[in-house]
Amino acid sequence: MGTSDVRGAILAAMATIIYYLGFIVFRVSATRMPVLRGTRPLQLVRYTYTNWLWLTGVVIVLSGVVIQAEALTMLPLSLAIPIFVASLAFILFYAGVFFRERLTAREWLSTGLFGLATTFIGISNGDRQVMTDYVAGPVMLAAVVIPGVVITVVVLVGGDVRAFGRHARPLAGVAYGFGTGVSLGISELSIKGVATIYSNDGFAAAAHSPYPYVAIGIAVFGLAQLQIGLQRCRISIVATVLTVAAKTELAVFGPLLFKEPWPTDRLMLVLRLGGFGLALLALVMFPRHETAQETSGAPLLHLQPGLTPRRERA
Repeated sequence: MGTSDVRGAILAAMATIIYYLGFIVFRVSATRMPVLRGTRPLQLVRYTYTNWLWLTGVVIVLSGVVIQAEALTMLPLSLAIPIFVASLAFILFYAGVFFRERLTAREWLSTGLFGLATTFIGISNGDRQVMTDYVAGPVMLAAVVIPGVVITVVVLVGGDVRAFGRHARPLAGVAYGFGTGVSLGISELSIKGVATIYSNDGFAAAAHSPYPYVAIGIAVFGLAQLQIGLQRCRISIVATVLTVAAKTELAVFGPLLFKEPWPTDRLMLVLRLGGFGLALLALVMFPRHETAQETSGAPLLHLQPGLTPRRERA
C-alpha cells in the first residue's frame, strides 16, 4: 500500500468510529423521546429533528460522512469495506462495557461470519487497487434506490404492526438494523458518487448530479428509522446488522454503479462470491425476535437506570 492508501485506510477507520459515536448519542437521546412509531411519520420526524441531543448526533455523523467521502477518493470499495467493518469492534466494546449489553453465542457467531465475509471480500481484490472515474447515470441509480426504499418502508411499517398489535411480539434489532442498513447503504453509495464526481470535475458538477440529494434524502429517512431501532433494541445488534446490510450493499452495487472491476482470477472470484454468501448467512442467522431478558437487560446507561422512553400523550 502506498502513502495515499495508508491515509485512505486511516480515514476510513476514523469515519466509521465517528459514525458509531453518533449512534451512541442517538441511543442516549432515545430515552428523552416519546415512543416512536414508523406508522406515524410526521410525529417521528418531529420528535427526532427537534431533539437537540439527537441533532448533536447528526452533526457527529455528518462529520464522519465528510471523512468517509475523502477516504473513498483514495480507496476502492473492495478495500474500504473491510476497514469499515473492522471498526465495528468499537461499538461492540462500548455497548458491552457502558450499556451492559450481552450477545448470545448465536449472535457472536453471526458477527464472526460477517467479519470473515468482509475479509474474503478484501482479499479478493488481490494486488489490484483499482480506482475508477466512472459514475452511473440517474436511471441506474434509480434502479438501485427504488427497491431499497420499498424494503425500508416495509420494515418500518411492518415493525410497528408486529410491535403494537394484539399479538405483539417485538422484532429483534436485526429487522431495524437491516431496514436502516439498506437506507444508509444507498446513502453511502451516493457519497461514493459525490466523491468521485467532485474529484474528477469539481464542486459544481457534483452539485448538479443526483447523488448528493439521494445521499441526504435517504440518510434523513434512514436515521429516523435507526432511532426507532435504538429505542426498542440493543445498539450492539442494530449497529452490527446495519453494518452487515450497508457494507454488503456497497460490495454488491459498487461495481454496478462505479464499474469497479470484479476479480478475473478464479480463486479471487470464489473468495468474492463466498464473502457475499457468508454475509447473507450472517444476516439469516441473527435471531428474529428479542426475548424479554435481552430487552430488559440492556439499560441505556447504568448510571442513569431510571431513564426510559417517555410515553406519547394521547
